[in-house]
Amino acid sequence: MAIVSVRAAVERRAVLNAFGHSAGELSLRINRANLADECCFAAFIRGVFLSCGSISSPEKNYHLEFVVPFLKLSNDLFSFLQELGFPPKHVMRKGYHIIYYKDSASIEDLLTLMGATNATLRLIGVKVDKDMRNHVNRRVNFETANIDRSVQAGAVQVEAIRKIEKARGLDSLPQGLQEIARIRLENPEATLIELEELFEGRLSRSGINHRLKRLEQIASDL
Repeated sequence: MAIVSVRAAVERRAVLNAFGHSAGELSLRINRANLADECCFAAFIRGVFLSCGSISSPEKNYHLEFVVPFLKLSNDLFSFLQELGFPPKHVMRKGYHIIYYKDSASIEDLLTLMGATNATLRLIGVKVDKDMRNHVNRRVNFETANIDRSVQAGAVQVEAIRKIEKARGLDSLPQGLQEIARIRLENPEATLIELEELFEGRLSRSGINHRLKRLEQIASDL
């Protein structure tokens, strides 16, 4: 990183004058006269970020912020970012004004505006990876919950069938109920889809479920 320094007082005043400022100003403000052309906007925001900005690792969270020590200067920056179409949020932290973003879309657009396209691409890549992992986790949780429900339902149905078998025997049941009772006893943890496959198209999933519910009702009546 290159460091440029202006040591002579007369040269420092010349730099300030070039940008419409003077030494000893009581209130620091953004001089909008220096930003008359749109081509200057990106360069200005890039400079602001280099001087007081930071961004968190996207693997942890999405957060970009500017730390500004002065109220009016922070208000000017806040308003300027709003005008550019990047409405930020504001909070105080240890006496400093924090202008920040937490949504990934705004951070991506702001990085692109500043010319940090590699950082933008990395953030997008991390976001896609996170979304994919979240989708897989939701799917796994959904499948696990379905399996748990199937196992619990199967246990209740097996218990009901055993009760009928002990009380009056399965031969007392109609032929259709006898068949589903014996198949359920042989496959206590099978899902409705798996039971449907065992019937090879002779009985639909809803038909299987209906017969199992009838068995539960008969056991309850006993």
